[in-house]
Amino acid sequence: MKANGATRFDPPLNELGGDPERSRRDADDRGGQASVQQRVGFKPALELLPYQQRWLGDSSPLKIVVKARQIGFSFAATLRAVFECLRPKTTWIFLSKGERQSRLLMEKVQEHIQSCGIVARTSESSFFEGTMTKQLEARFPNGSVIYGLPANPDTARGYTGNVTLDEFAFHQDATKVFSALYPTITRGYQLEVVSTPNGQQGKFFEIAKAAGLTSSGEWKVVSDKQALTPNPSSSGEWRVVSGKQELTPNHLPPITSSWSGHRVDIYQAVAQGFQIDIEGLRAGCDDEETWLQEYCCEFLSDAQNYIPMELIMGCVSEQATTDCHPESLRGARDLFLGVDIGRKRDLTVAWLFEKTGDVLWSRVLLTMKGQTFDIQERAICDLIEGSGQGLVVSDKSDHLSLTTNHSAMVRRCAIDQSGLGMMLAERLAKKYGALVEPVQFTAQVKERIAPMVKQAFEDRLVRIPDNREIRADVNAVKRFVTPAGNIRFDAEHTDKGHADRFWALALALNAASAPALRFTEAAALVGEPIAAGMMDKVI
Repeated sequence: MKANGATRFDPPLNELGGDPERSRRDADDRGGQASVQQRVGFKPALELLPYQQRWLGDSSPLKIVVKARQIGFSFAATLRAVFECLRPKTTWIFLSKGERQSRLLMEKVQEHIQSCGIVARTSESSFFEGTMTKQLEARFPNGSVIYGLPANPDTARGYTGNVTLDEFAFHQDATKVFSALYPTITRGYQLEVVSTPNGQQGKFFEIAKAAGLTSSGEWKVVSDKQALTPNPSSSGEWRVVSGKQELTPNHLPPITSSWSGHRVDIYQAVAQGFQIDIEGLRAGCDDEETWLQEYCCEFLSDAQNYIPMELIMGCVSEQATTDCHPESLRGARDLFLGVDIGRKRDLTVAWLFEKTGDVLWSRVLLTMKGQTFDIQERAICDLIEGSGQGLVVSDKSDHLSLTTNHSAMVRRCAIDQSGLGMMLAERLAKKYGALVEPVQFTAQVKERIAPMVKQAFEDRLVRIPDNREIRADVNAVKRFVTPAGNIRFDAEHTDKGHADRFWALALALNAASAPALRFTEAAALVGEPIAAGMMDKVI
């Protein structure tokens, strides 16, 4: 790993890339200790931290970083691309897990361009004519260009140039994307992989393991200001470089991989000057697993988790939403609602899905904590009827307008009637009749509906938005076998709830499955023609 903080900005000997360009870059690394300021002719407005400098100074053809969340690596990666594009006819492509993330990265590119006083033109277009995939680009007067795109195998093959895979552990079809990109390094281009860990699965974990970045250890402070070092069981020791506030590896295990590996957890980032209150950050973290994986860079196994993260990520879609206004859905024919009831400790979650073909698409997700049952009932009624009157619920609100229109928008609603949910379930069933199905959350019922959730993800029959809390809840449920041989599904209680979104999803799937015909409903149809509504009652 290079740690000279340098980066290269001279025009290449071969504008088309290939070995001559790579040889020049290597010679530049060996002979040049120039600073960023000396290379580009101006002093950056923001001082870079040592780990950011090392990333900018590493011109290896294959480069990977395992990093903590929000420590400035997107800033460093986009800055490096801008600096490299000062060399004529350089192409740099950022592939992100979705359009929103791609747009955020390109906004950082634009900020760097403006702060450096560079004249460049930014634009937006469709990647393929007539498609919904948006391509963002920044063009430089010297012929260089930076593209920002959502990652998929098609966009990966669409351009030839240097590539940065941002948050690669969370990409869909990551293996196919990587396979499409890998040949680019044979033409002298660079491939950079940046991400926070996302379990012991997927292409990112495979690359990180090959680069020797998956070892874990306990970190301890070795001075008040300067450095952290892992205990002897960890993958290496760190020392303070003389005269610099910088860490550099003193010893790393032998790695046969061709990847240049970087690893920066939250403790290392703070030791190198990143300003954040670690104790405050830790206190506000959802749970221990989130802290270890997203901030301590631990690749945690989800073998005990019933639905692995890889399955969950395969069903994430930007077309799925949680905040669609219910009134806009009144024309939809197949809407299904799942409601998991909580009060003080757990959340009440009402999750509305629209069925299109065989696939359930997330449309509205309503969460309430600490609300009275009266407020919860009114909000759920508004969701069932599609008025949207009660969908904005403050934690401190004590009033919510009651909708007077009782015509139901949803086709079926399944609601938790266990414990605290009994009263709400009874009242809603009385109000809406067979449309509302109260569900008693017994172990037998959970054993029936939990597999429905897993099957939906395996068959890709559900679409959820890119939402960290949703992913965490779905991944949190574990399957246990009791000493008596019984199956139990459960999740750890946290301040954020008890996997409440998972069970709301399970109830929505249950609602969307073929309902059993109730005798009282069938009896009411005796003597009536089918055209009068029998099929609507039965199906």
